[in-house]
Amino acid sequence: MNRMLPLKTPLFALLLSALSGLFIADAAAADSFKPDSAGYIRDWVMLAPIALPDGEACAEALFREQINDEAALRPKAGDTVKVGRKELTWQNVTASTNYFDFNTTLKSINDHVAGYMVTYIECDTDKPDVIMAVASNDQGRIYFNGVDIYAFSEARPLILDADRGKVTLKKGINVIVFKVINEQNSWQGAMRLLDQSGAPLKDIKIKLSP
Repeated sequence: MNRMLPLKTPLFALLLSALSGLFIADAAAADSFKPDSAGYIRDWVMLAPIALPDGEACAEALFREQINDEAALRPKAGDTVKVGRKELTWQNVTASTNYFDFNTTLKSINDHVAGYMVTYIECDTDKPDVIMAVASNDQGRIYFNGVDIYAFSEARPLILDADRGKVTLKKGINVIVFKVINEQNSWQGAMRLLDQSGAPLKDIKIKLSP
C-alpha cells in the first residue's frame, strides 16, 4: 500500500497571486499531455462547485464524501453527477500557470464549497519513491489509486509545495483524485511530481480519461 506522509516546507515560501487561472481544454486536442517544465500537473478533469450544507465546518466536510465512493472516481469530460438537486458535468481544464483556480474557471466566486480535480498518470515502468508535492487553498485531500494518502484540514493560502510525500507510480495508469474545499475567497490547488533527486519527473504522460 502506498502512503504519502506530509512533510511541511517553511511558510516563507512564495505566496502566488490568485489572478491566473484555467482554460477549458479542447477535448479533441492531444490525447495525452506532459507535466510542465517544473513538474507541475496542469491538465485535469474538474467537477465543481458543490455547495456544502449550511453550518457544516469545512474541516468536517473534507472527511465527508460529497460524491459516493469518491476514492474510486474515474471520470472523463462529459460525465454527469447529481449532487443533491443539482446535476454537474465533469470538464477538462488546463491551468494557465502551475496551479489551478476553480473560481477563475467558473468565472464566479464560490464560498463554502467543494470541488474535485482528477488526472491520470501513465507510466511505461514502475517508478518508486516519486515525490508528490502539493498545495491547497483551503483544505485538501488526495486519493492515489483508490487509497486515501493525504489530508490537510486547516484554512490556508496557496503556498506551492507546502506538503511533500512519496508514492510509487505503477506501470500503466495511475489515478489521482484531488479534492479541495474552499472556506471563502480564493479556491486553488497545485501538484507536481519529482524524482528522488528533486528534479521534475520525466517519461510520464498525463491523460484525461481512464
